Amino acid sequence: MQGEFAALGVMVAATEDTSRPIEVWSPHWEGFTLFLDLSTQWRATASPAGLIWLGLDYGAAEVVMRARGGRLDADLLSLLRDLEQAALPVLNQGD
Repeated sequence: MQGEFAALGVMVAATEDTSRPIEVWSPHWEGFTLFLDLSTQWRATASPAGLIWLGLDYGAAEVVMRARGGRLDADLLSLLRDLEQAALPVLNQGD
């Protein structure tokens, strides 16, 4: 993921060892893969201090779910928002 940000000219420092696999519980798998599929759908704004990450584009989440043959229900949206809220402080941390 850092390589993708670097290609955009954005430096995001890793706060953990990202070379190790992580465990995702099966009830969270669909939300986790949706979160990964939305990696290009972040809303951001530019400021003198750099990019400020605002959140995910939920309209894009609906499109992805329809393409998967499913729908974005309340439980999946809640999980997606939890993942988004965990990611925002990391994305917005200063160097």
